Amino acid sequence: MKIKKKLRDNQIILSIIVLILGTYLFILGLFSVVLSDYAPEALLSMADVMGNWIYWLFVLGAFLTFAFSWYLVDLHLKIQEFKELMDTESKSKFIKNIARIETLALHLGSDYEDKVIEKEEQYNINR
Repeated sequence: MKIKKKLRDNQIILSIIVLILGTYLFILGLFSVVLSDYAPEALLSMADVMGNWIYWLFVLGAFLTFAFSWYLVDLHLKIQEFKELMDTESKSKFIKNIARIETLALHLGSDYEDKVIEKEEQYNINR
């Protein structure tokens, strides 16, 4: 349970790291498989070390780059929505949107859950 919480709290950093790794694999595979005539010598020597695995790394890199780019964009949109819903000065609007706010906070991590608790205390909402 603690590992899951740590992963959720550090999801942005971990996603960026995986995105960088995927982009590196994609570029390495792209220059080795598709654009080998234009590839720098360093990339070609790394591709030679990997042998036929370079095709699988190319596919894996393309998948990781696409998936984690999508995930980071989705995460950014959820953070923006959370901020918009939390920035209200109206207690009734906050209560009306509390279900969505809590869903977003659970997805985004414990820092966001703490912000919801603070806002509930500010409006004297007891649950």
